[in-house]
Amino acid sequence: MRLVFSLLFLLFTAVFSAQELPPVINFNSNLYAGGNQNWMVSQAANDNIYVANSAGLLEYNGAKWKLYPVPNESVVRSVKVVDELIFTGAYKELGFWQRDGKGELEYTSLVPQFPGELRDGQQFWHIENVGETVIFHSFEGLYLYDIKSGQLSEFPVPEGVVTNLFETDGEIFYQVAQGGLFSIKNGKPEMIIPPESLGDVELMEIFREDKQLVLISREARFYRWNQEGLEQYHEELSRRLRGRSIFSALPVEDRGMLLGTVEDGIFHVSDRGEILHHFNQENGFLNNTVLRLFSDRNNNIWAALDNGLSVVNLDSPFKIYQDLYGKLGSVYTSFQNSEYLYLGTNQGLFYRRNGEEEFNFIEGSNGQVWNLSSIDGDLFFGHNTGTFLVEGTQIKQIAERFGTWIILELKSHPGYYIQGHYNGLSLLKRTAEGFEELPMLEGFPHSSKFIVSEENGEIWVGNEHKGVFRLMLNEEMNGFSEIRNYPFEGVSGISSSLFSFRDELYFATREHVFKYLPEEDNFIAKNDLAEILSAEKRISGKFVRENEEELWAFSASALLNITPDPLSSKFKLNSLYLSEEIQNITPGYENITPLYDGTRLLGIANGYLKIEKPDYEQGNYSLRINSVYNAALDEESQLLSLNEEEPFHYKTNNIIFNYSIPEYKKFLTPDYSYRLTGFTAVWSPWSEIPSAEFKNLPFGDYEFEVRARIGDEIGPSATYEFSIARPWYLSYTALIVYLLLFAAILYMVHKIYKRRHEKFVEESEKALRMKNLEAEQEIIKLQNRELEQNMASKNKELAVSTMSLIKKNEFLNIVKDRLKDSEQSSEVRSVIKTIDKEISEEDNWKFFKKAFSNADKDFFKKMKAKHPELTSNDLKLCAYLRLNLSSKEIAPLLNISVKSVEIKRYRLRKKMELPREVNLTDYILQV
Repeated sequence: MRLVFSLLFLLFTAVFSAQELPPVINFNSNLYAGGNQNWMVSQAANDNIYVANSAGLLEYNGAKWKLYPVPNESVVRSVKVVDELIFTGAYKELGFWQRDGKGELEYTSLVPQFPGELRDGQQFWHIENVGETVIFHSFEGLYLYDIKSGQLSEFPVPEGVVTNLFETDGEIFYQVAQGGLFSIKNGKPEMIIPPESLGDVELMEIFREDKQLVLISREARFYRWNQEGLEQYHEELSRRLRGRSIFSALPVEDRGMLLGTVEDGIFHVSDRGEILHHFNQENGFLNNTVLRLFSDRNNNIWAALDNGLSVVNLDSPFKIYQDLYGKLGSVYTSFQNSEYLYLGTNQGLFYRRNGEEEFNFIEGSNGQVWNLSSIDGDLFFGHNTGTFLVEGTQIKQIAERFGTWIILELKSHPGYYIQGHYNGLSLLKRTAEGFEELPMLEGFPHSSKFIVSEENGEIWVGNEHKGVFRLMLNEEMNGFSEIRNYPFEGVSGISSSLFSFRDELYFATREHVFKYLPEEDNFIAKNDLAEILSAEKRISGKFVRENEEELWAFSASALLNITPDPLSSKFKLNSLYLSEEIQNITPGYENITPLYDGTRLLGIANGYLKIEKPDYEQGNYSLRINSVYNAALDEESQLLSLNEEEPFHYKTNNIIFNYSIPEYKKFLTPDYSYRLTGFTAVWSPWSEIPSAEFKNLPFGDYEFEVRARIGDEIGPSATYEFSIARPWYLSYTALIVYLLLFAAILYMVHKIYKRRHEKFVEESEKALRMKNLEAEQEIIKLQNRELEQNMASKNKELAVSTMSLIKKNEFLNIVKDRLKDSEQSSEVRSVIKTIDKEISEEDNWKFFKKAFSNADKDFFKKMKAKHPELTSNDLKLCAYLRLNLSSKEIAPLLNISVKSVEIKRYRLRKKMELPREVNLTDYILQV
């Protein structure tokens, strides 16, 4: 993939100079992985570039270099593409290369057909063709190869060393040392310039101009040949090039010619002999020795160098003035009049006379120069220390302020100028003696980088942090009668700008463009300018108005030129492709200035770009897939035929695609996007990487599709269809076997299932019976639980009743005892008798027995069954003990003393024959 290469500039004294040069791309040997020396360049019909290199034949497709050594691995001196064949000449080797179905070049040597014997040391320095006849040149002679017949023959030349071979307008010329200049006519040599006229002049290039032959010699002399003889011209140019050896020359249509030298790079000269450009190691080239020049189909000039390759984009709309040594700095503003070009930079103000190359620093301007403004014939510049007036090559400070961003005319007050400073606004007044500096305007302490002055007296100020202000000067012109702020909530104002275009006011940030509507007194985001820029990825909110009909903005990949649409009331957007890396200036400080000669100057961080002829059409680019590789996991990739029809083996399901656009302009870098239909329908993100890889693809049919864009223009896509075969275990035969096995398994499963079902039914019935039994047992348990609950309830009732009876008897005994202690009248005795009747044991027992039987009706039967010797009185005591009553509680029930109860308990234990360790109450409770 092409890299972005730096341009190097040199030559500094008290002043420093550089050149405005077309862009240059450099390729060193590390990049193309070949030898240092490059001898000749040619281009194929598919726009690939082929270079005769000291290590073999180099091929470049715009994204990737590839080296093809010749069989004897010698230096390749010459190359020429004729239709689909690439002819090369080397040391004792000549032949041609042809592309196979995989996109690789295969070599066919013509040495077996060589007429006679190849001499030791014989090399083929040059190759030309006319139609289907290819001419190989070595110092020993010329050899003609007929492509149709495949025959190689020697062309008869006069005795002597053939020093060079030329082709111009379909005619072949060659020079013989001390023997003159010849052409090939009807298969025979024909003398053009006799030796007595040519002498010892060594010709390096021949071309026609106005039906005359133009001859260029190694000694940098220029001749015209006509019937009257050899005429020298461009003598002044020859004088300027004295001491330099021309090794290659190339006429350029409507642009003069290029001269490649051994010592000092390339000189671009006009038809009048003026040196237009000079390319060498001091200003862009890798090497000063130019071995061959070649112009491709897009007029890019390829220089084959003694060490590397350089490509000059001669037709680029840009010229570059680059200051890599920091003498100039970042260009923030510029202006040109009929005499000077001024550059305002972060280091001060510089100038040069028009037509010269040297920039000079203006003393006293040290520091940032933010703005150059020509108003009423005066040139102002805003500086870090205030406002200055430029007078030719001198400056004069007219306002000493804390930084001046901008100066412009106050439209509502002729003769006054408003200045935007780091900390507010101030006025300048024109007087007969010059300019009067007025005090800072009160009440507005904000940074004022962008100002728009209206005829109605409104002053609009843009601020990166607070949005837009609308101001009205007071009558005294020392402050403001009105200040209105328009903030933009949630919108970052960093690198924003405020500008007027076609009588409309706009405030722009990197993401938004707001338009002011006077009827609503507000800024709106929905407007025609915002709409046309909505798809652009702008890198800054800075807009530059060139005039009322032209506006510039800056995106990541282009300069955006906005003009009114002639067919509607909307805008037209043109994109001049230029990557953000090349624009290379702090966001918010972008600048474009129309120059005196009709060009435009774009300031960048280390110099400037000059836009000579904007080309908004990027052209038609041919995208192609160069190679396809596939591989199994952890195996080496195999190159495939580009016309592959057989499905890939299922294990070789890792696929790599390489593709490119053969574009050789410095500022035009293609981006690629791809998708693999059958795997995903989604396009990949745009990327400069010219390859795509897919791993572990499943079997099936696929179509790989890749598209490319340069700038915002997307060209036609390229496709490659392929299939990945089914693995053997998923073949149709295997599927049939799987189906039969599946059917057999289903049958076996059915049989097993049937058996298991029958067993399951049997077990289910058994389980059901068990569940029914469990259910019945559960019902019994529930019933027992209910009975127990009822029993517990009745026991509770019995206990309550018993306790009530005990309390009643205790109370009656207390009353009875007190009555006994009193005088016993007949009435008292009657009451005592009644109390005795109420606490009668028999009555109490009847009541208790009835309640106890309801609660525990089987107790007496169980006790009688276990201890038949128990009497009714014993059973009474057992019943009271089952209620867990104490002796004290039992005594009132039996109407006896507590001691008598204890005696009864003792007798009961003896009848039951209970051991001493067994508690009587616990025993009765467990029955």
